[in-house]
Amino acid sequence: PHTGASDLSFFLVMPVQRVTKYPLLLGKILENTPSSTSAHSALQAAARAMAQVNANINEYKRRREVATKYNKAEHLTLRDRLARLNTHSIAKKTTRLSRLLMHEAGIVAKTEDKEYDDLEEKFQCVASSVATLKENVASYLGHLEAFLLPTPHQCDLQMDEGPAQQQRRLSQLLQGTVFPEFKQRVDRLVWQPLCSLSDMLEGPQQLVKKRLDKLLDYEEIQERKSEMGSVSYDEEAAMNTYLAINDLLVAELPQFNQVSLQLLRQILRSFSALQLDLAAQALHYAEKELEQV
Repeated sequence: PHTGASDLSFFLVMPVQRVTKYPLLLGKILENTPSSTSAHSALQAAARAMAQVNANINEYKRRREVATKYNKAEHLTLRDRLARLNTHSIAKKTTRLSRLLMHEAGIVAKTEDKEYDDLEEKFQCVASSVATLKENVASYLGHLEAFLLPTPHQCDLQMDEGPAQQQRRLSQLLQGTVFPEFKQRVDRLVWQPLCSLSDMLEGPQQLVKKRLDKLLDYEEIQERKSEMGSVSYDEEAAMNTYLAINDLLVAELPQFNQVSLQLLRQILRSFSALQLDLAAQALHYAEKELEQV
């Protein structure tokens, strides 16, 4: 039968590039295939399957575009922020703030999405844990370095032997050799992976914030649509943007949360192991000094 294509190989040479053409090809073949033939039902199933493939491709592209647009944190100066202000943006922010206040006051109901809320709660827990661990590691290293620094009265001791001199030698060894090595290992095995994990969280964090903004827009437009029966093209696009962000987060956050937790656990294990090594090393050198008493 005539398919509208000059050469069937046109559809088959590059399957990935031509995949969107398959439903058209199958539909045309189906039109020219009698329903009484045994191939008709198989062609119908193939046409439905390829239509679903097309829908999945389009959905993937839409999610990727949304992620690319919104998952980058913007570090804007005050001047840049002021330059972005206009009547439209001010009106939008005012409407969102008004909607948010009505949520808090209980005047209008919030859109409930338990699946998303549970995922976001886990994500925020991971993000908070990473931020806290970064602060604690930095504080720990700073306090440990300060603790190991020799005090003036230790430096001024002129004793050539005895416990005081042994304590001084041990302190200098820990401060000059053991701690720098420990700090390098912490930087390589704990701090750098922790910073990488923190950077990895920024994109989803931006999407989570953007979802809230778009949800407020979505609720406002949905309310208007219920009253008027229709909305403008831009408003429909705004609703679709919220749905795309929400679908993306619901689809991706489970695996993201799981991987983030695995990385965080590994970092904590490394940090614990390094502290055990440090304690063992300090004890080893202390025992060596005691043997000389």
